[in-house]
Amino acid sequence: MSRPIHVEESVTVARSPDDVWSAVADYGRDVEWRKGLTDMTPDPPGPPAVGTKVHEVLKTGGRSYIADSTVTRVGARTYRFEGSGTLGRLAGSRTVVARESPSEALFTYEIEITPSGMNRLLRPIIARTARSGLRGDLGRLRELLEQS
Repeated sequence: MSRPIHVEESVTVARSPDDVWSAVADYGRDVEWRKGLTDMTPDPPGPPAVGTKVHEVLKTGGRSYIADSTVTRVGARTYRFEGSGTLGRLAGSRTVVARESPSEALFTYEIEITPSGMNRLLRPIIARTARSGLRGDLGRLRELLEQS
């Protein structure tokens, strides 16, 4: 098994932590800010809870990438997930913390991808694409939330 690719990006959003958490804990809103995401379906429906299974489909570069994960931990404005998909094993977390101003929040999205099979050969490309994509997604999220 190859070692995980660790990608972590954060963004400060000029909205309250509760507002930011409401957006990032609502799976249905992911399609609004995650480029190429066509499906993000939790089972059961609703916010993250331990045991929630999430199916997602991301289309990029002319391919569809599928990931199925399970929420493994939930805390105050944070949750962690683990699963597998087209590229291999995956894990990650989403966390929102308050900034000094009550009208600002820091959102951190962490992803770990452990490529399997032939995907291990694409490790540098996967890492670069995941980092760039996540950075762009967080910028879109900030823009979306600050405009609403």
